[in-house]
Order: sequence, then structure tokens, then C-alpha cells
Amino acid sequence: MGLRERLAADRPFVVTAADGTRDRLAVEADLRARGRRQALSPVETGHLVVCGEPGAALGEAIETVWRDMPEPRVRVGRPPRSAPPPRDDVAMADRADDRDGLRLDVLHLPLGPVLAHWPAGLRLDLAVQGDVIQSAGVTLVDTASGSFWDEPWRNGDGGGAERRRAASHLDSIARFLHVAGWPVAAARAAELRDAALGGVADETLLSRFVPFARRVGRSRALRWMTRGLGVLTSDEVERHGAGGPALRHPGDVKDRLDGWLVETGSALERAVSGGVGGRPPTRGRSVSGGVGGRLLGRGRSGRVAGDEGPRGRVGAASGQALAGLLPALVEGTDLAAARLIVASLDPDLADG
Repeated sequence: MGLRERLAADRPFVVTAADGTRDRLAVEADLRARGRRQALSPVETGHLVVCGEPGAALGEAIETVWRDMPEPRVRVGRPPRSAPPPRDDVAMADRADDRDGLRLDVLHLPLGPVLAHWPAGLRLDLAVQGDVIQSAGVTLVDTASGSFWDEPWRNGDGGGAERRRAASHLDSIARFLHVAGWPVAAARAAELRDAALGGVADETLLSRFVPFARRVGRSRALRWMTRGLGVLTSDEVERHGAGGPALRHPGDVKDRLDGWLVETGSALERAVSGGVGGRPPTRGRSVSGGVGGRLLGRGRSGRVAGDEGPRGRVGAASGQALAGLLPALVEGTDLAAARLIVASLDPDLADG
């Protein structure tokens, strides 16, 4: 094996189906244990890893990416649930007037569903003029029934509910920080996530989270990058049938990031204190303040019900509803801002 092939084999491009969260986490943990990282683009490598069992539409997108990957190629994972028809996806361009009345090319560009650190199964179809998104549409390319993150609630296994809630938020934080261009902090969030899913003692986990939350929550660079982006009110979230942290922490991208930090800290505190007797939180239990709120210098309020999983009411398809909010939020922004907005919602399309 030559140097290029060896590097490619050590740096796979990972694609996740809606039901593939458990597999993705295992792949990420294995890569980190071996000191490796994922490829950010399929052209960097000839090693493709497919997590979960993609449906036909996502399978078609994966086949397109697979054909374009450099040889020699290696593919690991289950085949799609049905064989996709061959099709080539290309960006198309036409012309239209921009906001200043100038005649500029309009590029029709898909974002996802095969994209690093991107919500599994989601595709945004964008019309971009210059560097501004003029219009957007959303397609749920792949969905599933039963989120990995909701398992303690669905199975009535409350012993690890608070740690699973913390792990879910840390996973969202890790993906967001990758998109924000802070890979060191993203890797730390992933380490904490895996510790929450593993056997690290509750007190140790909380003590590791505190300096991380302080550093991320008080980052001036993140605040500068995200302030005023993707503003959502609680009414808008409720009107679309969504819930979870986006409902409890209205505001912009930074507010949602802070909300994840606050709720992670609160969940870990509850785990340390016995976590509602080791059961999922009862109706009306506060997730306000906590260690996350204190670290961020504020107390956020919010209430979680007994059937409230990490990302919304269990079985209510909150993630799929959140995806419906995206077109209005990304229109008028550039691509970098759009990716931050998507990452700040991190819709889970397996929560239906």
C-alpha cells in the first residue's frame, strides 16, 4: 500500500443514515482512539464508511459520491434498503436580477445529504446569487422512527437518561464547533460525549465539562461569528410543531449554543445528585441555571416534561419539524452562515 492509499484508508469519509447515529458514534470513537480524523470531503480519500441503513433516496446520493471518489476505493457499511437508479447530480445555473437590480448568475446548489458534520438525511436546495442565498427548500431525504438519543425514554430505562441527554447535547455541540472551524474544541466535546455514554463517573464527567463549557460559552470569536444569525422565537418553534432546546432557548445561533451548554450542565448535575432518582425528569422539572448557566454568567429558564427527550417530546418528530424552519432562516445569508444556522438546530430526522 502506497502512502496515499495508507493516508486515505486512515481518513475515511463518513456518511450517516437517519438511523445510523449509534454506528457513527462508534466510528468516531474508533478514529479518535487511533489518532485519526474523518475526511471533510469525499475527494480527499477513497475510503467510504456508511453508518446505518440508508433509504433509497440517500442511497442514490451515496452512489453518486462513491462513483466520484478517487481509486483505489474501499467501502464499508450496509447497502441501501433498495437499489437506487443511476443519476448524476450537478449544480445548474441561470440568471436573475439581484437585490440591486443587477443581472447575475443564479446557482442552484444542494447542501447535503452527503456532507461532513451535517444532519443525517437532510438536504437544502439553494438558489445562490453572488454569495447570497436567494431562496431555499428543504427535503427530508432519509428519516427513521426512533432516535438513538430517546432510547432511555422509549425503553423506560431511566437510569442513564440524564447522561444520554448530556451526550446528545454534546454531540450537537461537537458538530457545531466543527462547522464553526474550532476542531480542537469539537474533539473535546466528542470526548465528553463518549464519556457520558461510557463508564466515567458522574462527578468526574461534570468536572471535565466545567472548563470546557466556560471556554466555549465565553468565546468572543464564537459570539462575533454567530450573533444575530438565524433568530427564532418560541412562538415560531411551537407553530411548526417543534420543541426541545430551540423552544426553551429562543434567539440566535449563539443563544442556542448556550442553551445546549446550560442543559448539558444541568443534566450532569442531576446525574451527580441521583438524577430524579435515576429516572427521566418528571413534569415541570427545571433545567434552568445549573452549572452551565453559572459558567455563562446567566440563568436560563426552561421546563422539561416526563416525556421530553433531549431534542423534544419523544415520538413527536420535533427534528423533522425543525427542518421545516430552515428555508426562512437561511435566505439572505451566505453559505457559511447557513451552515452555522443548520448546525445550531441539528435536527434529528430519526425522532418521528
